[in-house]
Amino acid sequence: MKSVVFYFQMHQPRRIKEYRRSEVSHNHDYFWEEKNKEILERIIEKCYVPMTKVLIENDIKSSISISGVLLEQLLDMNSSVIDLLKEYFKSGKGEILGETYYHSLSSIWDEEEFKRQVEKHIDTLSRTFGIIPSTFRNTELIYNDKISQMVKDLGFETIITEGTDEIISKNSPNFIYKTISGLNLFLRNYRLSDDISFRFSNRSWNEYPLFADKYAKWIFMTEGDVINLFMDYETFGEHNWKETGIFDFMRALPNELKKYGIDLFTINEAVKNKGKKYELGINKTISWADTERDLSAWLGNEMQIEAFEMMKTLKNTKNKDLWGLLQTSDHFYYMSTKHFSDQEVHEYFNPYHSPYLAFIYYTNILEDFYKTFLD
Repeated sequence: MKSVVFYFQMHQPRRIKEYRRSEVSHNHDYFWEEKNKEILERIIEKCYVPMTKVLIENDIKSSISISGVLLEQLLDMNSSVIDLLKEYFKSGKGEILGETYYHSLSSIWDEEEFKRQVEKHIDTLSRTFGIIPSTFRNTELIYNDKISQMVKDLGFETIITEGTDEIISKNSPNFIYKTISGLNLFLRNYRLSDDISFRFSNRSWNEYPLFADKYAKWIFMTEGDVINLFMDYETFGEHNWKETGIFDFMRALPNELKKYGIDLFTINEAVKNKGKKYELGINKTISWADTERDLSAWLGNEMQIEAFEMMKTLKNTKNKDLWGLLQTSDHFYYMSTKHFSDQEVHEYFNPYHSPYLAFIYYTNILEDFYKTFLD
């Protein structure tokens, strides 16, 4: 019997201020909290609250990761989202995943720092929800065999990543595999995932409009045991507005899947109920970002690399939390200078409207951080 596994990423960064060079050594207030609050309040209203209610009210099973950066903001706001998520996880329909607390790139350069952030995230999930996760999702699904071993050493049993074109040319994404380190490995079916996250409200798409019955039939016709549909939580209500019918689609989908005998499973349930394919080694570092599905979304130009190297030099600071917040991958994402459709996405999320300004503001802050918290 075929099953569907939904995984949703919940993350909103603490965006830095338009930090001028004249502020260095004078103003150590780095974050654009007015903008952060404005964006988060909108997303809570349009996405987090209504989507979580849809999951609860329609008994939709899913696995969700919440960055520590977002959890901090939701807890500080005393947001009702936390209570809704507690209700969802307590129901047994929802499963929570572990990740790096700061939604950082620490896994690719410093195992000690990676461990610190993952353990901080586990501790926060335990205190907030009373749950210790057994499945791990790295920032933006960044993965290679070395990262898998690091995750195994931290006590996780399962990891998820992208089913890139190179991987799925030889290995279907619709099965559970084993990593070289022995973890259970789930691969994202990016085509079926992107039909919802990127194409659902695209009127020029030849399959528009997408209804639940049509989508359920596509899944039924797809080979494999487990169809892994991984996407941003903001897909629902924020990137695709309520008016597109995205919530109605999700309400209808479980019943349409049942007509084909297709279950919804959390990742843990799929591990317990599905067989495992062979061991799959992935030496090349991959992610779910951009067309290349590598690290180029964050380290694809000289500005990004320079900023990243500057950030790394601050490791010996005693202010680890502030340094962690400055590691959030979004800061480097805003500096992208790619071309064509990928850059349109980067520009959509960039609050500074220029990758060069994003670089200038960020490196100004690093300079001030160095003078203030390392000297």
